[in-house]
Amino acid sequence: MSDHLRRHTIRLDQVHTVVLDEADRMLDMGFVRDVRRILDMMPKVAQMAMFSATMSRSVMDISWIYQRDAIEITVQEDGGNKPPITQYSIDIHGNARIAVIHKLMQEQGYEKAIVFCNTKQMVESVSRQMKATGLKADCIHGDVRQTQREKVLHKFRKGSLAILIATDVASRGLDIDGIDAVFNYEIPLENEHYTHRIGRTGRASHPGVAYTFTNVIAQPRLDEIVRYTRTPIEALIISEK
Repeated sequence: MSDHLRRHTIRLDQVHTVVLDEADRMLDMGFVRDVRRILDMMPKVAQMAMFSATMSRSVMDISWIYQRDAIEITVQEDGGNKPPITQYSIDIHGNARIAVIHKLMQEQGYEKAIVFCNTKQMVESVSRQMKATGLKADCIHGDVRQTQREKVLHKFRKGSLAILIATDVASRGLDIDGIDAVFNYEIPLENEHYTHRIGRTGRASHPGVAYTFTNVIAQPRLDEIVRYTRTPIEALIISEK
């Protein structure tokens, strides 16, 4: 949307309904200024619906400023809808992680996988290194322009790319079928992020697998995620060779 506004290819003065999906993630990822700029360009009478996994202070601020007579609806989580995802942890770090991803992709026959990192800088670094090793990979994150993002996702969907490297900005809202595996290149900073990341695989009742790279320093953080999800994560010993 911001890209369209910069190019003057869209008008917002006649908008009647606004839907702000994944509100907490957009605001947490630093898009508060963009969101408010877009909302300020819309008619004050426009009806706005917000969907959010958590009601953070930033979400409540947006609601207070832009919504009138708001009604809050809370939906309880349905534990019975958890997809069949096998979860592994691998004690490894550094560039050896890329070699392990390459090895698992080949040995397990994975055709499509998502690799999640915590920062845009790490996403770019991993993407460059994977391309240098001959892997069909590309990346998306908050600084990637919408046109480029769409090109990357199109290639990933049709199979021209085997690996998509992304930040958490892509871990929610992505609807791509056939993801064989998810790799947590870095342990997510928030427990909820882990659930949303691995939820990209194991969809439509098809089994999926998630690998999380850890080490001695990061292990307590992974233990916290295990307690949060109440799901075991099996330690997997694998060589990068």
